[in-house]
Amino acid sequence: GPYGNGFPLGQMEGKELLFVGGGIGLAPLRSLINNVLDKRDSYGKVEVLYGARTPQDLCFKDELEEWSQKEGVEVRLTVDKGNGDWKRKVGLVPDVLKELGPRPRNGVAITCGPPIMVKLVLQEFEKMGYSGERIYATLEMKMKCGVGTCGRCNIGEKYVCKDGPVFSLAQLRDLPWDG
Repeated sequence: GPYGNGFPLGQMEGKELLFVGGGIGLAPLRSLINNVLDKRDSYGKVEVLYGARTPQDLCFKDELEEWSQKEGVEVRLTVDKGNGDWKRKVGLVPDVLKELGPRPRNGVAITCGPPIMVKLVLQEFEKMGYSGERIYATLEMKMKCGVGTCGRCNIGEKYVCKDGPVFSLAQLRDLPWDG
């Protein structure tokens, strides 16, 4: 190892980027978002939609605030269940994405999160008009050993740990993926 691939940064340059994360699924997106923000002039508008079950479950709160202060970056937060202190959106990530309705203007959409969220978000990306070649999901949640020996992360002939974890929707369509 390390096995696997990363995000196709070259294909994202000059594009508007939409990141949609749920729960700890923000962790794999975080390094990409930070890379994009470090090279801000190479990318268009950056939108981040991130959700968790409760306000207490949100990860990287300080970084989310820092990101939201940067020019050309919009960060939207949602939780499944708010509390008395929560003044932001309450709702499931796919529903909030649908409500916000961002449109691909020379854009790329990227997601990571719980399997059901990823499935619904990928469907919503397509409805919004993103092409399968410009939609990416990172499927870490399917990895087991992470080094290509156990064979438990396979999707058809592909191994998430060796051939992924990043796949375009166009690639996923050719695989027996249940998402």
